Amino acid sequence: MDNIKKWRVPVLIVFLLLGFLISVQFRAQQVYLGDLSLQNTDDLVLILKGLHDKQAKLGQDLQDLEQQQRNVSSDTTNGAALASQLTRESNQLEIALGQIPVKGPGITVTIPPDSNIVYLDLVDIVNELWASQAEAISINNQRITPWSTIYWNKDRLTITLNGNDISFPCTIKAIGSPSTLQSGLQLLGGVLDNLAVYKIYPVVKQSPELDLPGAASPAFHYLQTVPNP
Repeated sequence: MDNIKKWRVPVLIVFLLLGFLISVQFRAQQVYLGDLSLQNTDDLVLILKGLHDKQAKLGQDLQDLEQQQRNVSSDTTNGAALASQLTRESNQLEIALGQIPVKGPGITVTIPPDSNIVYLDLVDIVNELWASQAEAISINNQRITPWSTIYWNKDRLTITLNGNDISFPCTIKAIGSPSTLQSGLQLLGGVLDNLAVYKIYPVVKQSPELDLPGAASPAFHYLQTVPNP
């Protein structure tokens, strides 16, 4: 038992020294392997091939990113063009519906206050202007739209437009070709000739620029869209 105790310390010291030497040898080997100048030709070829492979992969990744950037730029351009087209179509639709203010050349038709005119006469004038290619019409600064109504209000004994009384003198404005609009109203046997029979003489003037207001959007209570089949 005493002999075993005697050898225990030296054996432990030997094991510690052996572990230290193994550790030093491992670190030296790692330094050797990490120093390219100490590598053999085959190892250097493998390392160079690995670097080339990484370079090729990075180049491919760069090409992929550039292609993605081009796709995004193309999508952005196409999206901007589509948005611009939709804006133009929306504006055209709003103009056709009379929902936005407009301006342009045209004519004014002024009906004197002492005219013995009825609401059907105003309807005839408006229809004649539409037939003469008017692009927008207003009466006393109220825009005529597809849902406008002109009628005789029996309760108030007045001609009304969209529920609002029409006062006289009444001014009708129409945007379009001034000469075409005026010629349409002054056709032989046309609306102005018919009014002259009742001694009603509207004053027609051409104008290089007229301003017409926009109308409020209609309220739909029963209208529904039909789904596509």
